[in-house]
Amino acid sequence: MHDGDATATIAGAAEAMGAPRAEIVSQYVKSVRLVVPGAPGIHAAPKDLPRLNLDLDVDARQVADGSALFEVALVLRCQGRAPGGQALFEADLAYAGLVSVRVAGGVAAPEVLEPMLLIDIPALLFPGARNLLADLTRDAGFPPVLMQAVDFAALQRARRAA
Repeated sequence: MHDGDATATIAGAAEAMGAPRAEIVSQYVKSVRLVVPGAPGIHAAPKDLPRLNLDLDVDARQVADGSALFEVALVLRCQGRAPGGQALFEADLAYAGLVSVRVAGGVAAPEVLEPMLLIDIPALLFPGARNLLADLTRDAGFPPVLMQAVDFAALQRARRAA
């Protein structure tokens, strides 16, 4: 018999091996901006589905030198245009998480931190950012922007190749 639970045992083993552990301390909206340039007239006209242009970026930074805290932010920029090209809306948002990274024996190496902060944590933050964008566009009087899942590993590979 073992008195500890499996999670504590695995976490303890990972820490003993020097593997970093990340914990999301907080998730929050860092910034949000929504512009509907043609309002109110745009809402009086019959509505077609907007053509969307969507950009996604990941930003990670250490809160302070030597700190175990990192801020990871998903930055979304979405433009909706009418079929004729008229701008219907522009949404810019940054959805962030404050992450505590712990590793036995000090600071984790950059090659260990990078995939955690640019792939793993963004995947955990993504549902919150996706919901915020959908709510913003719906509340602005448009069909909600429903984003598909994002492969953050492929995004990071593309970023490195550029």
